[in-house]
Amino acid sequence: MSSSQDGSASADTATAADAATADATTAADGPPTPPDSDEYEPPKRAGYRAGTPFRYSALTLTLLSVVVAPVALAVFAWLATTTSGVETALPFVVFEETAEGFTLGVDGIEFGTVLVVSLVGTVALHEFVHGLAFRTLGFRVSFGVAPRLGAFYTAIFEQFQTRRQLAVAVIAPLVVLTPLGVALLLIPGPHVPYVWFGLVLNTGGAVGDLFVVWRLRGLPPGTLFYDVDAYTSYIYEPE
Repeated sequence: MSSSQDGSASADTATAADAATADATTAADGPPTPPDSDEYEPPKRAGYRAGTPFRYSALTLTLLSVVVAPVALAVFAWLATTTSGVETALPFVVFEETAEGFTLGVDGIEFGTVLVVSLVGTVALHEFVHGLAFRTLGFRVSFGVAPRLGAFYTAIFEQFQTRRQLAVAVIAPLVVLTPLGVALLLIPGPHVPYVWFGLVLNTGGAVGDLFVVWRLRGLPPGTLFYDVDAYTSYIYEPE
């Protein structure tokens, strides 16, 4: 982060208590109209400008995934094959020698098993870590699916959160699960293909989280955030 943001710890800390107090009022009043209505107005906040919408872009997240996922695939596959060997890291790859040379193939059942187990396990762990981080910070947590984004989500709807709180919670799965997964890759065994697949999926799934952290860098200290639904959040900048 920039130097201005590094110096914002006291502002964000002071705002945290204020945000927690505001949550009770927000929860009691509730939004006047459904958030997808043209008449919807986000709650007002004393000492802050009117909330401005922040929405995820499915196109942006898709493009980021296209860039991040192949890099993660190459890095973690290399690490897995280097530490455990090709046969252990890639059990679904079938190598056969022939009179003319050799053939390479893929065992569909083996590959499908690794993919499905890794996907389910990674999504569950990723969202669990998000939720644990938010709960540790004192928020009420909601889990669900956002079809338009093609993603699962963990959110704290209708609760104000500081910039620092949001940054900690959104980056937690990448920071927590990546070192754990890499450590497991250093131990050869049948778990290796599931782990490196999971690392790739966790990294690719964190593009939305990384996008949020990048967006936070340009906002002033004391900024608050307010999630309305899985697609719409509001940014409150101090006056």
